[in-house]
Amino acid sequence: MTEEKPKRGRPVGTTRGQRPQHQLRANPDEWELIQRFARLVKHVSKEECEKALEKLEAKVNK
Repeated sequence: MTEEKPKRGRPVGTTRGQRPQHQLRANPDEWELIQRFARLVKHVSKEECEKALEKLEAKVNK
């Protein structure tokens, strides 16, 4: 008899779907900041990143 291999990947029926791709042009130093921020959003705290953006945007909109 053959053993069933463990299933990999996303479970069947996930409703979230694929994330859309976005294109962005940036200089290497800008790109490094973008990557760092994206890592924080994905792996640390999306809510804290949102608050930080609101603070920064408030300074710009004065």
